[in-house]
Amino acid sequence: MRTSRTVATALRALIGIVLIVVLLSLFDFHGVLAALSDVTAVDLVIIFALSIALVLGSVLKWRLFLERLGICASIAHLFRLYLVGYFVNLIMPSALGGDVVRSLYVGKDVDKVRAMSATLLERYTGFIMMVLMAFVAVWWAPKVSSGVTIAVVLISIGAFVVTLFLLSGKLVSLSKLLRLPAHFQSKIVRMQEGFTWGLSDRKLLVRAGLLSLVFHLLTIVNTAAVGYAVGWESVPWRDLFVVVPLILLIGAVPLSPQGLGIQEGAFLYFLHALGATTGQALAVALLLRAKSYVLALCGGALWFTLPSGGKRSRAAGIVEPEFPAV
Repeated sequence: MRTSRTVATALRALIGIVLIVVLLSLFDFHGVLAALSDVTAVDLVIIFALSIALVLGSVLKWRLFLERLGICASIAHLFRLYLVGYFVNLIMPSALGGDVVRSLYVGKDVDKVRAMSATLLERYTGFIMMVLMAFVAVWWAPKVSSGVTIAVVLISIGAFVVTLFLLSGKLVSLSKLLRLPAHFQSKIVRMQEGFTWGLSDRKLLVRAGLLSLVFHLLTIVNTAAVGYAVGWESVPWRDLFVVVPLILLIGAVPLSPQGLGIQEGAFLYFLHALGATTGQALAVALLLRAKSYVLALCGGALWFTLPSGGKRSRAAGIVEPEFPAV
């Protein structure tokens, strides 16, 4: 079993590497080098500072849901776990691997299912705000094609339908319809309780939504900052509000670790359509990729500082809430 997982992971990594090589071979390799040569030390400091701000924004929102579900943890501890999640994602096919690991650690001494509910709520509210931002911005994005507009509208409708499904409590009914094992059904019941309780708190949703909005605004600023750093001086800000969410969604396709090669291809396609040269578009993607790897390596180092399994961590505690019936 472990051997097959290792082979699968290696194969996904190989797919990503091959995609990167193909992109560099077909699209202006020398232009990429020229664009990267424009990056200064000041640019790197700004980009890394924005990365820290992005992680902190995610941590603050995650903490909101953890506290709402009865789990207390310090910002420093959650920040460390978030970076550990980045490291895990290096060897997993999607961000789900990192989310699972950080949920298990924060819920190690408390309630793992409840911790996973908080993590999923943090991710899902971020996704909804990202889609909403793209839906609003698409009508004021002059360089966005009609095909992109249609894609954004369809994704928005899908997100709305899925949200109604989650709020309806049908996740439990679906698990029964599929005749999942009893222990899986019990976990799904707990997760549905967490979703229902978290999404039914309007004040919590407003606070989480505002944090999500700040996060995605910083994502746009981060992408634009990297664009300026590689020499793309005419960055179309309004269009970035539409294409960056699409790039992130495409990069989440679980064919390679962290969408390696897939996300770079999306950056190339969309940013070139907005006016960047192929060299600049790929340079933006590669610089953002390198930044994420630096954060991941920091997370790998921090992983060794986490409390051992045999001792109860003081970084997280639990206060039992009363979940509503589903």
